[in-house]
Amino acid sequence: MNVEFIGKGIEWTDAMKSFVEGKLERLSRFLKEAEEDQVEVVVTLSTTRAKQKDFAGDSRPTLYRIDIDMYLKTWGGGTVHAWEEDTEIFSALDKVMDEVERQVIKLKQRRHEIRRRGAKIKEEILSAGMLPTEERELPPVIEEELIIEKPMSLEDALFELRESGVYFLPFVDTETGTLRILYRKRGGNFGVINTRCKIM
Repeated sequence: MNVEFIGKGIEWTDAMKSFVEGKLERLSRFLKEAEEDQVEVVVTLSTTRAKQKDFAGDSRPTLYRIDIDMYLKTWGGGTVHAWEEDTEIFSALDKVMDEVERQVIKLKQRRHEIRRRGAKIKEEILSAGMLPTEERELPPVIEEELIIEKPMSLEDALFELRESGVYFLPFVDTETGTLRILYRKRGGNFGVINTRCKIM
């Protein structure tokens, strides 16, 4: 897990960095369970003035805002984002890390559910015989020679196809000298494929 600390108008102390890194280390278990091993985290610390004055009514207190962006790089991808602000830095850090943990646990549960559903669908398809299993062998391929006795017209090829009862008939067209394939279509019609291969 790569962690980047950004301070806007305020510096990160070693104690604050250690606090965040310790909390993130605790999250690594949930990320591994979600099969997420490539993670980048950007933690941004900034300050702002509260909109209301403090209880004494003298001034507006300083608020510390923590933004955490966690970029997930493996198969599910995505981003986890959370932010919190408080007058105490460590209180804000604690709150935002709790929110990140909640989102990471939710992500783990969602990914487990997706995998569980995928495994169930695969099992149903296999049991229905819609996918070939390892035990099932593919039918053998029988190789046959293509014999074209003489060039013929399309009309002659059509007559030959009807008489022979085959499903397709390759022939060399007498007019163009190219190989064409005449075939039966559903509904009793016929089609012809022009290969543009010159034979003569």
